[in-house]
Amino acid sequence: MKDVAAHAGVSVATVSAVINRNKYVSPNLAQRVQESITALGYERNSLAQSLKKQTSQTIGLIVSDITNPFFTSVVRGVENVANARGYSLILGNSDEDLKKEMGYMHLLESKRADGLIVAFTLGNHEYLHSWPAHRLPLVGIDRLPDDACIDAVLIDNVAGARHAVEHLITLGHERIGIVTGLPGITTTEERLIGYQRALAAHGIPLDPALIVEGNSRIDGGERAALQLLAREAARPTALFVTSGLMIISALQAINQVGLRCPEDIALVGFDDFEWAAVMYPRLTTVSQPTYEIGQKAAQLLFDRLEKRDAAPQVVRLQPQLIIRESSGAPLQSATPSKELPGYVHR
Repeated sequence: MKDVAAHAGVSVATVSAVINRNKYVSPNLAQRVQESITALGYERNSLAQSLKKQTSQTIGLIVSDITNPFFTSVVRGVENVANARGYSLILGNSDEDLKKEMGYMHLLESKRADGLIVAFTLGNHEYLHSWPAHRLPLVGIDRLPDDACIDAVLIDNVAGARHAVEHLITLGHERIGIVTGLPGITTTEERLIGYQRALAAHGIPLDPALIVEGNSRIDGGERAALQLLAREAARPTALFVTSGLMIISALQAINQVGLRCPEDIALVGFDDFEWAAVMYPRLTTVSQPTYEIGQKAAQLLFDRLEKRDAAPQVVRLQPQLIIRESSGAPLQSATPSKELPGYVHR
């Protein structure tokens, strides 16, 4: 900065005022300073600025699987809120690996990020008990580790899953197979609870053989769906797939065994994406407000930065069942359709 001041023939204070835009500088002087900055190739030392101001004007976002389209709108929601406040966003992908998650969190801490938004992966999160949350606040999205006392934005997974399964029940289905996601994470557990509650509410016995574990990815979804569809004598008449990536592989599995959707087997998935409305058949899905998840998470983080001692908030947003073609397999025993909250026909 001294070199810029000498080159422009002004004081260091004038250069600082031009760069930080915190004091009035006459247009002629400001132009001289800008010309000197360009001529000398001067760049601000952002680390020094952050140390001085006690803020880096950056926040971090760690997602659990960057290949999952679910996170696309989540990232956009976080970024838009951050940018509107003059903050930049640093994105990390844990790839469902706890060590990578911890590595990104400590990296962002060392980079002096002002706060973190995290979609926690599977594993033991004891390190959160000693995390310096007062200095580096955390907001959880999508999932929340047990006993984590932090702000979070989640989905009412139980209600979303129950609505999806009850929709299939109103079409006459009783043998409804479910492909679950990664074991041990809250989204998987809650969606399974919703499935079980829907069956119980309609007096349908729970058949453990109709519950097959996937891994929330395409390969696991195909394997699990094939396992359910291979039972010709006791094959389900409908499938509920609990993540968006796995619904693609469920369709592949249906095709592999020579069945048609929805004529031979109905299909409902959890997660709605743009391609769900243009696939054949068009997919019935539980839509999550992904942009709102990111938006609300960022708002909670900035609220936390302003009020660090406030009680943690856990916000649960409501999903919506989007009824399209893939769930429409007609059965002779079909009962009249019953509308449930959150249903939209498209």
